Amino acid sequence: MDIKNLEITDMVLVSEKLLLFSNASLNKLALVDINSSKVVSEIELKETPCCVCKIDCNLAAASGNTIQFLKIDGNALTCDRAIPSYVKVLGIALQGNNLVVTIDSPPGVQILSMEGKMIHKLDNTKAGKKVFKKPRWIATTSDDSIYVTDWGTHKITRLDSSLTILQTFSGAMLNHPNGILALNRDQLLVCNKHNNILLIRPSTSNMTVLLDKQHGIERPQSICFCKEQKKLYVARDRDTIVVYQLMICK
Repeated sequence: MDIKNLEITDMVLVSEKLLLFSNASLNKLALVDINSSKVVSEIELKETPCCVCKIDCNLAAASGNTIQFLKIDGNALTCDRAIPSYVKVLGIALQGNNLVVTIDSPPGVQILSMEGKMIHKLDNTKAGKKVFKKPRWIATTSDDSIYVTDWGTHKITRLDSSLTILQTFSGAMLNHPNGILALNRDQLLVCNKHNNILLIRPSTSNMTVLLDKQHGIERPQSICFCKEQKKLYVARDRDTIVVYQLMICK
């Protein structure tokens, strides 16, 4: 899937037919039809969008200097309300009925209500040690685990819904981890600068290479998955999406 002139910063599947992209270089958000690879709706923001997440079938959110909510009505994408933020928000994900976000400065993680009220936060000062350096992408699972990639420390940190640290993944296989996806509680997929997609099983901390350059993986940035069709979408080279049939998900 070639998305010409659409520099992909992050993406999320909002339906079986539509992908929502953020384009930081043009300050745009775009809905792309998967079958035709064509942009069906796009909006330009006043600020640079970083990451995107799906709230429900009609609502999504984009991070940046504000958290911008987006209405999705069929193929139409429109801006809804926005939550102002005193710091730049990078990664964003849905966690229960709240949002979990990564923050650039001081580097850390926060859980916010849908109205923007702070519920929990964790940064290096509160932790009393250097946990984060450049936290970015987030994945959440049904057991309320939160996984945060940090390409400054080359680590992935697992947190609970109170932002208590439960587990850390590191090692020679991890190099500047980017986008992360939870297939289920014990299968995580991570975009890795080593030109591969890693499969991580939290129950054993085992890491294996699922896809690599031989499968067309080059500089993977973000990732999403359609459970119904068992299709994996990997954004690479900023304007190309590689699609794989993935059968490992239970």
